[in-house]
Amino acid sequence: MTAQAEHQLIAELSRRVVADVAPEERRAFQAISEAYFKNPEKTLKGDGGDDQLLGWGVAEISLLLTPIILEVVKEVLKDLLTDSLKDSLKKNSATLFEKLHMFIKRLFGSKSSQSDQPPPTQLSLNEGRPLSQEQLKQARHRARESAIQLGVDPDKATLIADSVIVSLQIPVMNVDVHNR
Repeated sequence: MTAQAEHQLIAELSRRVVADVAPEERRAFQAISEAYFKNPEKTLKGDGGDDQLLGWGVAEISLLLTPIILEVVKEVLKDLLTDSLKDSLKKNSATLFEKLHMFIKRLFGSKSSQSDQPPPTQLSLNEGRPLSQEQLKQARHRARESAIQLGVDPDKATLIADSVIVSLQIPVMNVDVHNR
């Protein structure tokens, strides 16, 4: 998966979470996410430097959730993919490359004529199966802990984690994994 496709996936899932837990940030989502992908550390610290682009200063908002949500989603996806690849290697049912290729095709839907299967109805890291309850539980825990580590209060972190889990279970259809 290219960096651009990875950013698109993170942004799409994060956009859903922002709409749910911080709807007041929806209008600025694009600008904040672009700043985040250029320099995640600086954006997470609130030093995005693009106050003119956003149209307001950091002093006007105590804590932007969008960069935190982007980081949380990135970490959850990284963990899910890592766990999936570890499981695949244990089962030795296909090479690592074949597993990654299969995951991407199932997640985003194949654009070739060979694809007789519909795109997945949920994020699928388990050879075409939806995420298990245990995977969802671990992802929720990771999301909540990541949000807390980034300075979010525990109640808001729980809301973010719950929304991330819901977002993971909705199909992602507008991400192009075939970037040039």
